[in-house]
Amino acid sequence: MKLTQQHLKKHPEKLGRFDQVRIWSGEWHMWWRPAGRGYTGDEAEAGVYEPKDAWEYVSHCGPEKKIILVAT
Repeated sequence: MKLTQQHLKKHPEKLGRFDQVRIWSGEWHMWWRPAGRGYTGDEAEAGVYEPKDAWEYVSHCGPEKKIILVAT
């Protein structure tokens, strides 16, 4: 399952549907690395986040970033 950041801004209760997530940047077409430290094209190197932590990282981002939270 995946949800866009813009959708989650309108429906924050849906964040509770996730156990853990990866963060996809549609702007860069890459995954966020652990602790939000850069990007990677390799999903195996992507950070795995608690939903609340991921939301803290991305909630301030603008729509041009095209952020998607993807369930692991």
